[in-house]
Amino acid sequence: MERSNFRLRAILLDIDQQLTNDERKRLSFLIGCEDAPRRLIDTVAKDGSASMTDIWEALFDRRKITADNVNYLIERLEKIQRLDLVQLLKKYSPVPFSLSATPTAENRNELEQRAAMSNLFNRTDPQNYS
Repeated sequence: MERSNFRLRAILLDIDQQLTNDERKRLSFLIGCEDAPRRLIDTVAKDGSASMTDIWEALFDRRKITADNVNYLIERLEKIQRLDLVQLLKKYSPVPFSLSATPTAENRNELEQRAAMSNLFNRTDPQNYS
């Protein structure tokens, strides 16, 4: 398991412990059956003291949350007014690429490859093929 993934899972365990039973119910309602299996949502809805770990795992499996993107969860925690937990996730969360002043090496390479491909098309003179 990647270190960032481990860190996120540790934070999710902490969040689970800080949620009240009512907040777990409301959060599971906001997550809904499209994003986690109905049986997991129903378990938390019927018993607010049930752990959210199975729901977290389902969100990982369905790529709703990843080590690089927790915006899905941030939005739902904002809706239940747990801004302290939102701040916890924001401290963990890497800056989104679109807001970053400097691209990562991986993104820079991708941009350079796209530019090179674009230059190839620009150098082709269609009159030479008629």
